[in-house]
Amino acid sequence: MITSESLNALFADANAKRDTAQWPQAIAAYQHLIGLAPQVAELKHNLGLVYLASGQASEAIQHCTAALSIKPDLWQSHIIKGKAHKELNLIAQAQTDFQNALSFNQDNAEARLALADIVLNEFGEPYAAIDLVRPLQADPEYQMDAQLTALMASLYDRPHWNAPGAAQALSDAIMKFSAQYLRLPELNLPKRAIRQGKYRPRVALLSPQFFLSPVYFLTIAGWRKIAKDCDIIIFNRGTKNDVATQEFQSLASEWVNVQHMKAIDLARRIYEADIDVLYDLGGWMDPIVLQALSAKPARQQFKWVGGQSVTTGLDSFDGWIGDIAQSPKSLQSLYSEPLIQISGSYASYVPPAYLPKKRRQKSSIPCIFANPAKVSVPFLGRLSQMPGKKVFIHRQYRHAQVQARILAGLGDQAAHAEFIIPTTHEEALQAVNAHATMIDTFPYNSGLTAREAMAMGTNILVLEVGSLFCERHTAYVA
Repeated sequence: MITSESLNALFADANAKRDTAQWPQAIAAYQHLIGLAPQVAELKHNLGLVYLASGQASEAIQHCTAALSIKPDLWQSHIIKGKAHKELNLIAQAQTDFQNALSFNQDNAEARLALADIVLNEFGEPYAAIDLVRPLQADPEYQMDAQLTALMASLYDRPHWNAPGAAQALSDAIMKFSAQYLRLPELNLPKRAIRQGKYRPRVALLSPQFFLSPVYFLTIAGWRKIAKDCDIIIFNRGTKNDVATQEFQSLASEWVNVQHMKAIDLARRIYEADIDVLYDLGGWMDPIVLQALSAKPARQQFKWVGGQSVTTGLDSFDGWIGDIAQSPKSLQSLYSEPLIQISGSYASYVPPAYLPKKRRQKSSIPCIFANPAKVSVPFLGRLSQMPGKKVFIHRQYRHAQVQARILAGLGDQAAHAEFIIPTTHEEALQAVNAHATMIDTFPYNSGLTAREAMAMGTNILVLEVGSLFCERHTAYVA
């Protein structure tokens, strides 16, 4: 007969495997425990958590549902289910899960942050995201996440975004945030001198986006050239794997998975790799990376494509890679990083194999190809003054509340709006290719999507160009 002491020892062992990211071993350990104690909800919850961490979202939902059937008030299982549903792109279910968790306690920070992420990045409602995290601004444990959510939401929409000094004020707020939260004062890495003479440079790439993403389409041409004369070390923060991932892997001398590392451990791992030059390709998509890079674990560090919406606010970077249109020297005060201007364009677009050929005949009806967050209040206000039909193209317009918000913002022009909801990137490109003109969003401009449209012969109508990096993505065509 198994004793409580034995169960506690097995539980501690399973938790240790979980905490050190030994996912297969942790799964086996929790399954063994559930066989011994099948009515303990926390065991099923922990198994669901580990399944989610290992990339098995459906299994996570299954076991957290089982945990809730035993213990309905185990709100943590609603959180795990929500994350798993979101991973499976089942957004409505994820929203319900997080709302269920919040129903137990309106101050539940995890639920509020998760809901804010959905309303901002899926439904495109920056003000709603800010409202959700406002109660957390004074919470010592979660105020960093709350402030970051509010700052990132402000990039998409904010009152008087183009008023004199508005861009500087937001940049200053981001620099203040970085100084307060993105520092590793407890980690003092010995500075390594820049190598002299002939040697094969060790170049590190760090990102959660080593798949078919802007990081691939806008940087891969550069890495193909660099790989000939340098050793490329890739620190992978993502979990997706596609043809782009495989090409990155083929270029890499070393591929290091660092998805679950804390900032201090990541900084040490990069330092141990003896890196000459590191390119951060994650930026504000991954604040943990920015924390790690604040310790300057590489000899030289540069910020490039990927979460490159606005300055990192850190002084540990040797340069911010842009160009004369995207980040002119006159706007240096908006950046903590020294501006480096690449001749021509700061990025080279490499199209996917499935990019449609230019249509000879295109519709004169303009389209908008942008995620809902970029369809801001001022942008909708401008569209409402432009008579005629307009076509909105994006998979996220499948959400009824997204369509309702856009139609309300268009006012009398709502009757002329059409929504096209592609299921794949290829379908989206085919839809854009049917139109002669794409209207650019503001204040957050189109980045990769503008380059895709132009590659298919679709013209970009630029309504506004601002000062922040994300407000100047189409400055070169304005």
